[in-house]
Amino acid sequence: MIMPNALAALSLAALGIALSACTAVRVTPLQSAPSTMCIEENLKVKVSDFVPVLQQGFARHGISTQLYSQIPWAQCPYVVTYTARRSWDMAPYLSSAELTILGPRRQTLAKANYHLRGKGGLSLMKWQGTQSKMDPVIDELLSDAKLITEPAPSASAKTPAASTTSLDERLRELQQQNLDYEAYQRAYRQLMLESQPITH
Repeated sequence: MIMPNALAALSLAALGIALSACTAVRVTPLQSAPSTMCIEENLKVKVSDFVPVLQQGFARHGISTQLYSQIPWAQCPYVVTYTARRSWDMAPYLSSAELTILGPRRQTLAKANYHLRGKGGLSLMKWQGTQSKMDPVIDELLSDAKLITEPAPSASAKTPAASTTSLDERLRELQQQNLDYEAYQRAYRQLMLESQPITH
């Protein structure tokens, strides 16, 4: 015969397992990251503190962000997009969210998905704030990312007259350096300036 106390303990344990199974998180982590990224504003998202939480989370990992209603693609090689949905049970709460990080060629570099199964069911955790829910997701997304450092200009870049390498060869060398979009554009512009003949 099961004692009342034991039955109560079993019931609480079963409830705890059920509640812990309410949250689903899937993350494809970012491998490398620049020091700045652009966030594309999603006007369909009605979670008022979602973007501030997102920006604080990225800043915690050394990445500054700027929110844009329209992305200036030439200035934003790395872009963060997001979606977030609320559900209602006596009060609104965050029930799902998705983050995507796009690279210079608009390829998907990393992704994270947060979802409350059954909109949280009986779990009291569903009323947690946006930050409590999203901080662990952002940390898992960015914690392994290595910040990209831009290479210092070489002496040969400062003194083009000392080099006899052709422009085509230098362009090929630049392409092989695997720079991020912004660093590549700066190096390319510098190379074009150096290749122009000096007029007196």
